[in-house]
Amino acid sequence: MKYLHSYYFRTVVLFIMVVIAACSNLSSENRPLKIAISRERKDVDVRYGTWLEYQKKPMKFINLYDIPYDQVLDSLRTCDALLLSGGEDIYPGLFGKEQDTNRCGTINTYRDSLEFMLYADARRLKMPVLGICRGLQLINVAEGGSLFIDLPADNNSGELHRIGQEDWSQHIAVISKASEFHKVICQDSIVVESNHHQGIDRMAASLQSLAVSSDGLVESVTTNESKSGFLLAVQWHPEWAKRTDEPSGKIAALFLEEAKMFRKSK
Repeated sequence: MKYLHSYYFRTVVLFIMVVIAACSNLSSENRPLKIAISRERKDVDVRYGTWLEYQKKPMKFINLYDIPYDQVLDSLRTCDALLLSGGEDIYPGLFGKEQDTNRCGTINTYRDSLEFMLYADARRLKMPVLGICRGLQLINVAEGGSLFIDLPADNNSGELHRIGQEDWSQHIAVISKASEFHKVICQDSIVVESNHHQGIDRMAASLQSLAVSSDGLVESVTTNESKSGFLLAVQWHPEWAKRTDEPSGKIAALFLEEAKMFRKSK
């Protein structure tokens, strides 16, 4: 009789543990994804959140720029993905063109330092990383590449990547048919929203091009290194596209799915 009581007791305990584990997994599935953003300026960057929220997956941003420098990596490590956002020019001394500093727009060396650190740690953790505009440029520099200081002056381009000093431009980006990115976008070329005057000059050896504009400027990159975690960067601004723009929606959906898978793996 004691044996039966002990057996039933163990069975009940095991059942309770299974139920608790199942509920815990369900709770984990339903909680919002935590997306680290390297800088979110409330007055101009709200579109990043809106763009991702179109995918109807619960998520929230953690704005790492507002966190004390000595605490920022701890905050990053609680997140499920990193978004390197658009913004200021990158200090050209970081890629051997310090003499061209006076040809740059606004430079934020604190942000450069912060994002280099965030990118390195995210890659070490194999955390999904998405770079947009400046984010693509920073990834290329962090990996050892260089940038054109000013377009179209430096590459003799006829393509308008922005109009005047601030206005947005639209142009075509041609997707590499041999890339996995082409399988995601399912189009040979797309119209993109663009507003930048710098871009990739020498692409880092660790990266591969996924798309180019008509003047040959690299418009999207990923990593050459297998098993190093998800990495995608685009020179354009998918968050500024219309809600009905399918390529922009597919980029958002892919990024959030990678974030979800990374969270499960932790």
